[in-house]
Amino acid sequence: MRISDKEMLSMTDLPFDKVSPYRVKVVEYTIPTTKEKRMEILKKYGYSGRLLPAEYVHINMVTDSGTAAMSDRQWSAMMLGDESYFEARSYENFEEAVNLFTDMPYILPCHQGRSGEYLVYQALVQQGDKVPSNTHFTTTGAWCYERGAEPVNLLCKDYLDSEDKGWFKGNMDIEAFEAYFIENAEKIPLVELVLPNNLNGGQPVSMANLKAVREIINKYDKRGTKLYLDVARISENAWMIKQHESGYEDKSCLEIVRECMSYADGCHMSSKKAALVNMGGFVALRDKRTWQKMQPKLIRTDGYITYGGLTGRDLEAVAVGLIEGVNDYYLADRQRQVDYFAEACKKRGVHIMEPASCFAVYIDAGKCLPHLSPMEGPATCLSAQAYLEGGFASTAMDSLQRAREDSSDPLNEGKKMTAPYELIRCAIPRRVYQEPHYDWAAECLARAMSHGTKLPAFRKIKEDRPPLEISEIGLRTFFDNFEPVSDLPLGDPVKMVSTRI
Repeated sequence: MRISDKEMLSMTDLPFDKVSPYRVKVVEYTIPTTKEKRMEILKKYGYSGRLLPAEYVHINMVTDSGTAAMSDRQWSAMMLGDESYFEARSYENFEEAVNLFTDMPYILPCHQGRSGEYLVYQALVQQGDKVPSNTHFTTTGAWCYERGAEPVNLLCKDYLDSEDKGWFKGNMDIEAFEAYFIENAEKIPLVELVLPNNLNGGQPVSMANLKAVREIINKYDKRGTKLYLDVARISENAWMIKQHESGYEDKSCLEIVRECMSYADGCHMSSKKAALVNMGGFVALRDKRTWQKMQPKLIRTDGYITYGGLTGRDLEAVAVGLIEGVNDYYLADRQRQVDYFAEACKKRGVHIMEPASCFAVYIDAGKCLPHLSPMEGPATCLSAQAYLEGGFASTAMDSLQRAREDSSDPLNEGKKMTAPYELIRCAIPRRVYQEPHYDWAAECLARAMSHGTKLPAFRKIKEDRPPLEISEIGLRTFFDNFEPVSDLPLGDPVKMVSTRI
């Protein structure tokens, strides 16, 4: 039974904010492990979620990238994939869906988000330029350095207030951005906004903030500055706008996405998130000459301009998933699952960053393990111990692993800054887990916390690796490894926080 886009988007009184708008058809089994086996795995493979063999992870929230369960509509569309090298029929379907989603005329497929970033930064950014953002993702910062430019992060002050429970803490600091743009307009070819702000608690960006950024660029532009959006999770950002920004409650998320796009000159997307696929991405833009400038760069790295490193099957899956992923009913269910996990954590005394975003729950490990200082890796420790307790894997984003470099002097170790919060990102795969999984993941975190001061500090493992180049310095989190200064506690938790799982 494959329903149509029209049927999927039709009006209903079914409670999709309380029950998922889909049924499970195929299941994937996980390998049972014991606590002793998990300790062995941690010691052998490293104490980070990204290093653990996935086959030994019961609940995996290390990333939401490429981890979605695809639908019957996507799998059936893949069977119609046209694998012709030039001008495949599958590209036409892909192009139609991306045009509908972005309302932009010029499209380039690519194999994932960072290859799309490459096209944007190669085409627009030069030596000596400055690129402001609400917060550059790891790889966009790296592309800045590779081009000899400086990535500048201007995150709003609300995010830095731990008591602030307001929405849209992923915004650009408009006052700071305006002052910076006036002073540096001749050096700014590109402004980059990430919707929502992944590296800062997954917090969303408001439509008002996006409009304000556009207005400042228009007012003070001296060199044809472009505004590009990182839209990997824009559908979920649109849902937050619909729920929490006045004037948007009666608009569909697709309408909100298209309005967001209307203020931008272009965008790049890792389709492995909001398009519900395992591989894929694209760049969409308004300017034909810039599109033509990007074309040979795509051919040089990812193949021809109508497949961009993807198979026809991949193109078909994106074309279907992009529309499924912006469906209001699906997004209501996604938010319900995030909220459920957030509440499951809070009930067990696990501190989270509030409000919870629409794609992840961020654990405030600094509050969970107050006996560890930022550079002792509280998130690194809590994440590792949670895996040991029950096979739950997540991503530590604390100062030990992600101390922030000074963007004007990134190679200077002495200028590294601690992170604003010591976070664990629990990125929730789309259409994969059910409520008992979230209860157990929260229980793993609570059991880990209950060991208290028995949980040890972590330190960086010194390895004889070639030093990273300046264009790679932001990628150190993928290569640096860490270990506890003493063994993690293997015994039972000091006190069970809850028996409800």
